[in-house]
Amino acid sequence: MRRRGFTLPEVLVALVILGIILTTTLAMFAKRQAYLRESAETILVWQAIWNEAEIWRRLDWSTLETQPREFQSDLQVIQTLAPYKTRIDVAPSTEDPNVKSVTLTVEWDYDKVNKIYRRNAKVAILRSDTGGSNLW
Repeated sequence: MRRRGFTLPEVLVALVILGIILTTTLAMFAKRQAYLRESAETILVWQAIWNEAEIWRRLDWSTLETQPREFQSDLQVIQTLAPYKTRIDVAPSTEDPNVKSVTLTVEWDYDKVNKIYRRNAKVAILRSDTGGSNLW
């Protein structure tokens, strides 16, 4: 006599395998969404930093250290990341008095519990006193 169908252990094993596959797939999609969000945020922050770098690249070399330490460019591009923090540091070179380093930093993704920013991006540009105009 031939039996039709599957036994209970076979069905349970199939359900466990299907559950593992579905759980892994859903976790993968959730992680993918997090990566896409982080990538979009990073692109926005780098755009803001490069906009600001263009301003600092054109400032007169002799006035770099007296400039305000806030971003001077329009930060509308990163408003969706609020709260964020921007910082500008100007440091003369220890090796060459005619070179200054301007470091632009943006910190975002504020963790209220630990009171820290979890993500940051930073660019340092070197400015040198060439004796020419402030464009180069």
